[in-house]
Amino acid sequence: MILLHRLSSFGVTCIVAAGFSLLLFSRVHPALVILLTALFAGLLLARLLGWHVRTFQFWHLLGTPLLLLLSSFGSFFLLESATIKGALSLFVVVLLFLFVEQVFSFVHLPVAYQPFTLEYLTGLLHMLSVFFLSVLGFGLSLFLQTPLWLLSLVFFCILFFIVYGTLWVGKVEPARAKPYAFAGAVLTTELFASLSYLPTGFYSNAAFLALGVYVFLGLSRAHALHKLSKEVLRRYLLVCAALAILIATTSQWV
Repeated sequence: MILLHRLSSFGVTCIVAAGFSLLLFSRVHPALVILLTALFAGLLLARLLGWHVRTFQFWHLLGTPLLLLLSSFGSFFLLESATIKGALSLFVVVLLFLFVEQVFSFVHLPVAYQPFTLEYLTGLLHMLSVFFLSVLGFGLSLFLQTPLWLLSLVFFCILFFIVYGTLWVGKVEPARAKPYAFAGAVLTTELFASLSYLPTGFYSNAAFLALGVYVFLGLSRAHALHKLSKEVLRRYLLVCAALAILIATTSQWV
């Protein structure tokens, strides 16, 4: 049985790679490809996690890679170059392989698991998911005139899961993590709505939003774990200011 679980990372990798390949090179309806890719990858991950649906660990370790997968599909369709689409596909496939490998070690082979690996990978996948989701959200608002209230509602729910999951994997107690998750979801949803009115492209807006989520997650986790200090605050503010200036100066303003 453990051998079958050991092959889960390769199975998920093959499924996701096949999904991106079909989107790139076939005429199969994209919605069907996305649905089947997410379904088969989700079933394989759920089997790896033992179908413990009553635990947040199950939903976190299942939802984090699926969220990255689905959000990357959304950004995939907004890219024009086939080369960039291929690079994005390869990047997502590699990240999912690494994440599922660590999930296998964490769940079935704790001796081989390296401490804090899932914590760091979760943070990376969540930040990328925020960026990809933001690109998709701003793109839908721009091209399809999707109502902002609907996008904000979806964004709030996803951000609550992301903030709570990031704090949970960072060993913050659930009762203490929920207020941070709610506050983070509200603040980032307001930031999402505000950025939609800026005369910048959706990639720039998504970068601003991802930066805001990064700062909030870092500071809230440090505060929840009683590790927030002037040095930590100064470091995050300096990084935020530097990156915000970089994004602003390299963006195309309409």
